[in-house]
Amino acid sequence: MILENSEFKLTIRPDLGGRIDQLVDQKTGHEWLWHPPGYDASQTRSLPVGAPFDENWSGGWDEMFPNDGEGLSQNRHLVDHGELWSQAWDVVETTPSSIKMARFCQTVPVSIQKTVRLEESQARIEFQFHNKSDEAIPFLFKHHIAIAIEAGDEILLPDCLIEPVALGFSKIIGRAQKTHFPKALAADGQEVDLRKTLPGSSQSQEFFYSSNLAKGECGIRNQRSGSALMMTFDQTDFPYVWVLQSYGGWRDHYVLVMEPCTTIPYDLDVACQNGTAAQLKPKELQQRVLTIHLQRS
Repeated sequence: MILENSEFKLTIRPDLGGRIDQLVDQKTGHEWLWHPPGYDASQTRSLPVGAPFDENWSGGWDEMFPNDGEGLSQNRHLVDHGELWSQAWDVVETTPSSIKMARFCQTVPVSIQKTVRLEESQARIEFQFHNKSDEAIPFLFKHHIAIAIEAGDEILLPDCLIEPVALGFSKIIGRAQKTHFPKALAADGQEVDLRKTLPGSSQSQEFFYSSNLAKGECGIRNQRSGSALMMTFDQTDFPYVWVLQSYGGWRDHYVLVMEPCTTIPYDLDVACQNGTAAQLKPKELQQRVLTIHLQRS
């Protein structure tokens, strides 16, 4: 389904995890979302719950729930990057400016509704989670936004603390301690600046968590046009933003993945132990909202 107004043209794919597959700036024609070379937007797919994410990733704007890392948690087997991204969603309702989709999870007793709605100058993505059980369910929920980048684009985060997800993956950050964005520490203790995207020839990569956000927003500014894709949210809905940067270093991909998230770290059991996991109370109905707008120079 295509939703469009004077600002955006959004292509929504219920068959591909209900994701936003294209996000086009109507004024410039710029496509903000990344797909790997050879991606065919006309093709669908059929994947089982539990399919490996990285081997099947085809870009766009996915969502992850109820977890990220695969494994046994709270006596439940949780699958790779959760189950929303791999499954087709049921279309409940459409209007010229919105689509509502639904899905009942297999790994946790939770029903979900997702609504994407175009408003005058922004798009609104609303999720409702309904715990159908009599027990509390800890979870991780995040937007997984694959952004098409060029060298010199600017990563936009408010004042916040950052730390590497895993030093074994990092090629820019070299020490595990927290620092204030955009500064981080290389292995030799020298300061590095993470604001600007690197060229693909660098064959570099980085992955960091951000926390203690001064306000609920994140985005990326295109260096050629000066325009920025911005996501805004309530910090109680998404207290963290994960940022994955692959400048040719990870699977030869050239992409930035920005991830407003409920939870750190990616291991849900560790998050539960740390008190940093989101939670659905018994029978609770919970809503989390994110808005998208374009900031023009």
